[in-house]
Amino acid sequence: MQTFKSLKLSTADFRLNAGFTLMELIITTAILAIVLSLAVPSVRITMANNQIATANNAIVSALNLARSEAITRANQVSVCPSNAGNNCNNNRWNRGWIVFDNLDGNGIPAGTEIIRRDRRDSSVTPSGFNGAVTFQANGTTTLAGPQTITICFNDTTVTNKCRSITISRFGSIKSVTTTS
Repeated sequence: MQTFKSLKLSTADFRLNAGFTLMELIITTAILAIVLSLAVPSVRITMANNQIATANNAIVSALNLARSEAITRANQVSVCPSNAGNNCNNNRWNRGWIVFDNLDGNGIPAGTEIIRRDRRDSSVTPSGFNGAVTFQANGTTTLAGPQTITICFNDTTVTNKCRSITISRFGSIKSVTTTS
């Protein structure tokens, strides 16, 4: 049987590295700065594209709701941009819109006619068509021809994809991705 000799250890053997050297800290900071400089722009682009998709989907949803309500109610239903959610006075889709049952046919929403309100403060900028879209009982619109709403992020430092929503006079709603 082997016997173990007792080991004698000195305090020099228990020295601990309790931190980083200055050189290690500088190199780590430099690597972190490089990685962050590569990651931040892609995060901003992703956030911009998500905001565009959210605004696009909300407007398309409101248009689809108006069309289905017009068919269900057998009456005209309109969607128009609105910043207060009470009337069609804004002409800017980024502040919000209202869907309303146009019972009296005058194109002006009364309090009891409003089906849905959507108010937003968005970083996206819609352009193109900015009037009201009225769907008739058969699902068609009162538009003379197709109209397009284009939605882009309003920060010029971010190159992103825009979305275009086209509403035909026959009531079809098409959304496509475009580039800015």
